[in-house]
Amino acid sequence: MPMGVSGWAVWTVCALNGLLFLALIALIPIILSLRSALGVTERAMADWREAAQQALAPTPAELLRLRDRLRESRRTLDRWQRRLQFWQGIRRVAVWLRRRL
Repeated sequence: MPMGVSGWAVWTVCALNGLLFLALIALIPIILSLRSALGVTERAMADWREAAQQALAPTPAELLRLRDRLRESRRTLDRWQRRLQFWQGIRRVAVWLRRRL
């Protein structure tokens, strides 16, 4: 019984599908190893992230120094605000005297 062109095409497509299936089966170990490598990489990145957070976290001594610097900055700012208010008061008095005289 002679096979037509469409019969060969069907067998060719089936053969190619079979080859693709065998290739996928052959790739399963590689895919699984890539999956485990991805898991190892993910754990390593989590470890690095935790180490970096601990390394970058300020120590209690640094926090105390920052608090002291903030207090000193606040004192300096208050001092300059009082000076500014003093000179603004003097300017107001000068303007008031200029208008009166």
